Amino acid sequence: MARKALLIGAQTGDLTGVANDVAAMADALALWGFESTRRERENASRAGILDAYERLIAQARPDDAVVVYYSGHGAYAPDPERGWGTPGHRVLQLIEPTDFAASTEDDFRGITALELSVLLARLTERTRNVTVVLDCCHSAHMSRDRDPVVKGRSRAVPARLIRAHLDTLRREGLPVDVGQPTGNPHAVRIVACGPEQLAGEAANADGVRMGYLTDALTRSLTELRDSGLAVSWATVVDRVRQRVLAAWPTQRPEVEGPARRVVFDTVEADPVATFPVSPLRDRVRIAGAPLFGVRPGDEFVVMPDDSPEADDDRKLGDVVVERIDAQAAYGVLSTGLPVPLGARAHLVRAALPALPVRIAGDDPRSATLARLVEPVPIVRVADDAEVHVEAEPGGLVVHDAFGPLHAPQPADLVVANLKRVAQARALRCLTEDPWLALGIPVSITFSRVVDGVAVPLPRSGAVVHSGQAICVEVRNDGTDTVYVSLLDIGVSNQISVLNPNSPSGVRLDAGRSYTFGGNDYSGALAGLAVSWPPLVPATEPRPETIVVLVSAEPTDTRVLEQTGVRGGGLSRLERHLRQLGTAGVRETAPEAARPVRFAVHTVDFDLVPTPAPPPETAVFQVNDRPTVLPWTRSARSLDVAVHLSDLVVHHNRRFRHSDVRLDALVVTGGEFHVHTETFTDIKDGERLPLSTPVFTGTARSTLDVAVWISPNGPLDLAARLRWRGAVSDLVDTAHRLLRDELGDTIGLYRTTLTAAEHFGLSRTVDDSAVRAQDFSFRCAVAEPSVRVGVVGSQREGTAG
Repeated sequence: MARKALLIGAQTGDLTGVANDVAAMADALALWGFESTRRERENASRAGILDAYERLIAQARPDDAVVVYYSGHGAYAPDPERGWGTPGHRVLQLIEPTDFAASTEDDFRGITALELSVLLARLTERTRNVTVVLDCCHSAHMSRDRDPVVKGRSRAVPARLIRAHLDTLRREGLPVDVGQPTGNPHAVRIVACGPEQLAGEAANADGVRMGYLTDALTRSLTELRDSGLAVSWATVVDRVRQRVLAAWPTQRPEVEGPARRVVFDTVEADPVATFPVSPLRDRVRIAGAPLFGVRPGDEFVVMPDDSPEADDDRKLGDVVVERIDAQAAYGVLSTGLPVPLGARAHLVRAALPALPVRIAGDDPRSATLARLVEPVPIVRVADDAEVHVEAEPGGLVVHDAFGPLHAPQPADLVVANLKRVAQARALRCLTEDPWLALGIPVSITFSRVVDGVAVPLPRSGAVVHSGQAICVEVRNDGTDTVYVSLLDIGVSNQISVLNPNSPSGVRLDAGRSYTFGGNDYSGALAGLAVSWPPLVPATEPRPETIVVLVSAEPTDTRVLEQTGVRGGGLSRLERHLRQLGTAGVRETAPEAARPVRFAVHTVDFDLVPTPAPPPETAVFQVNDRPTVLPWTRSARSLDVAVHLSDLVVHHNRRFRHSDVRLDALVVTGGEFHVHTETFTDIKDGERLPLSTPVFTGTARSTLDVAVWISPNGPLDLAARLRWRGAVSDLVDTAHRLLRDELGDTIGLYRTTLTAAEHFGLSRTVDDSAVRAQDFSFRCAVAEPSVRVGVVGSQREGTAG
């Protein structure tokens, strides 16, 4: 039996850690006996990846263990038949090889999920021991412009490219019309996040820039190899998920396929419920415990063998974990009895992870706060924590990555706020135990409600303004009944239940759906109104999270809103929720509560403190604005030049005369710039010259571009816009002026480029091509010193 791995690293765009990902994965797999073939840089082209995959298939034998790994950008394209935001919309996913920028309609260089699924099916026909790892995302949105760098393309692949590619796949006989392929039952698939979530890369604990998934997975595989335990992929990915969530709570790695398989094997394993115990001087060593997320403060019962821990007559004692390392947990056995060979430890209580907090300055009030938080188990003082407390006039203020959380307060109130932040973080990182995972599939749709109609939004990275309404639809796609509850983690870190009328969850029978935010009696869709809490400074947008809890039995979630401790009769899941609500410990022992299978899903969005601006009403033949516009926190700015070139008239049927004008409006940093050119006696098929650049200056936050073609006339658009004085609806105002003054105006092109994507500087040449109904041209952004070539013409144009 051979062990073979294909490791693909396609570093494109603003990713810088892909080579580190591939190197770390090769090292980790080598410990397991894998021989790796690497495809990086120019070898990670579309042709290079497909050739390596074909060779892997050809060389695979029935008993081989095979790993296929990819690190790089994911991308997405709207379904040619049903685009994003339409009922039943579908997104086609793909990975981005290093030559992706060279894609044309005749030579598409991406690799779609459909093609990857066909390759995987062929591979699993040769061997059933296959593991696929994808460290990328395919999300239809962007993150805000700060670490981590998102491993996904910021906007859709142009529809004309994917349509031409699908036509090619049809001619080659691939089943492109069957929708998304069903999961392969013979391959374990580890993905960095859900289909509408973000995956990122950032500097890890060692200062090495890597993908969050790859860093957590390689560390977990190394620890598992050193421990000698045989555990399932479900257990490993649970540990990986905890590590990733601790670093970035919006990314939740998942494992698909036969997750109960032992790592790199085809046999299935029962969940590990106990750990081997051995004496170590005056303490005991619990081997393998850190692989399952055990941390200091967790409690174990030690038995002489695998006997149930409820058998008090055979109990050796209790152990509270004092410290951990990569291989084991350590603590003192309460009874001091000798530990026999074969002794096993049962985890019975787990402590909430402590929130690291930096208390800045030498102010006496800071010293008082440090003393007050010392006995608080879910808060610990640290020197390098993101959450920190600053002494300001009038009191102490808690700050996180997004700014201050409240006005100055005395130390005792600050302690309460820190507890709230810790509990909210723990709920964001809530995961189901591998042995209690709910296998019933559910579909979740997050939407903004506009005039009683649900407008779909991505489940991660969406932007919602204060005063808007949202809704969440949950559909039971399985054959068994489930119970669904929604828990909101607000921008102030307050936890609240969104279905208080059904505190134990809304019952969903097989095939049924329920919309949170709808009216159960009238059927009207009003939505759940969101608002900015008055005590949180309204300086910057903040993240808000909705936790969708799906369980096999009714689960009381009101414990999260209560400070008291409830009585007995709770399920294990309810006890876990009580722990989050009271900052207690999580009871995990089987005798402590009845087991209930459950699954955790999240919806993450940014809440903006100000009302939403009025939507644009101007219609453009080509609208290349991102599906979701991120809110940019930093004042990142770049000097850029916007170029329009290669204007071609395909049909002049729209105008009854041949004198036309082109108007380009560029808006950035609260200022606008207008460029106008006129052309006379134009003919079909003619290429017209454009004076470029149409804008040179500093782009701030966003760079908005709008282009129109109109009958020629005397309108001075720039002067009229300055006279109007409005900057919030410039595009609509310009559109109305052109239409009212000049008549038959065509909105050709509209885009918004953000600081998060370097204002379009990294976009490909083909991305700059714009094809409207009767005209085509290129719109490209470059550094001011870079000359963008313009194809010559014998015609003369007049710039204004």
